[in-house]
Amino acid sequence: MAEILRPDNGDDLQDAVHQAVQRLASGEVVGVATDGGFLPVALATSEAGVALLTNSGPPLALLPRTSYEAFDFLPEMSRIGFKLARRLWPGPIVLQAGEAAAQDGLLGSLSESTRAALLRDGLQVSAPSGEIVEQLGRLVAAPLVAAIPDSVFDSATAVGDAFSEIRLAIDAGNVRFAEGPTIVKLAGDGWSVEREGVVRKETVQRMTAEVVIFVCTGNTCRSPLAEALLRGKLAARLNCSLDDLPDRGWYVSSAGLAAGYGSPASPESVQLAREHGVDLNAHESQPLTERLLNHADFVFTMTRGHREAILSRRPDLVELVELLARDGSDVPDPIGGGFDEYQRCCESIEKHLDDILSQFSLT
Repeated sequence: MAEILRPDNGDDLQDAVHQAVQRLASGEVVGVATDGGFLPVALATSEAGVALLTNSGPPLALLPRTSYEAFDFLPEMSRIGFKLARRLWPGPIVLQAGEAAAQDGLLGSLSESTRAALLRDGLQVSAPSGEIVEQLGRLVAAPLVAAIPDSVFDSATAVGDAFSEIRLAIDAGNVRFAEGPTIVKLAGDGWSVEREGVVRKETVQRMTAEVVIFVCTGNTCRSPLAEALLRGKLAARLNCSLDDLPDRGWYVSSAGLAAGYGSPASPESVQLAREHGVDLNAHESQPLTERLLNHADFVFTMTRGHREAILSRRPDLVELVELLARDGSDVPDPIGGGFDEYQRCCESIEKHLDDILSQFSLT
């Protein structure tokens, strides 16, 4: 029978997590709470622990501690897989990536028996959310491996009763998502929902969209105008309404490096957007956040200075962040220059957008 820890406060929780780390390091299986239910987990570098999980029956999943670690283990995961990992982790979703995704990745650093166990039912990866599993991830020396059962266990007692391999379980907080995780199978450039849980198929569909972000300084003049113009052009090319763009696989947004939240677009930008059939009256400025950058597929900046500022803090995005102008020039800020300056800015942006559109795959 599993020993169940029920911490009453922050100190007790820290003690419980440290006990779990020690048990995992010694080769045991531990029951931990996630937002999508309690799971039995072992340390990926513990052959004994993974063997116990393998014998428990359900398919196993590798639990990378971050999406970046997932990419290290699965460097050949499909582009759709990368999108879903960036946008839905941590959360109740399991990706069936397949053995080919792990070619030349860190999976080869694990023992032969552990690799075989993870590949037994097709390689699966997940990053469940929840305070306990996230704290464990920060303290252990390697990723966790979890058994992914068909049923959702809503307490440490339930998971301990179901898995005799568990010797210690931590019960802290309620399960948020009783439906359990959604399992998505990746196949080539496509995907399918193998089991629908809390993340609905429609949400998965939207999370596979292409996300385009335009960046300027204050997010009131140039970048909102670029956003509006591109949305109009995409809707025309795809023969759909502006509201239908997400369902056709496209999200277009904008942000500013020195922007606050909630400022409207400049009157001149609103007027020019209206002349192109797009309404900017509801625009509210926003700063360029890490979340926006992590979700983006394309980031276009108005100037070289904007691009350099982004890459100074996120050099990993060097291939993602581009100048809007294909010729490497800057799109100057029209603020304070009168309507004629805004008109010239709009014409410049439109020209560059036409060049960019030729690079997109539109179906």
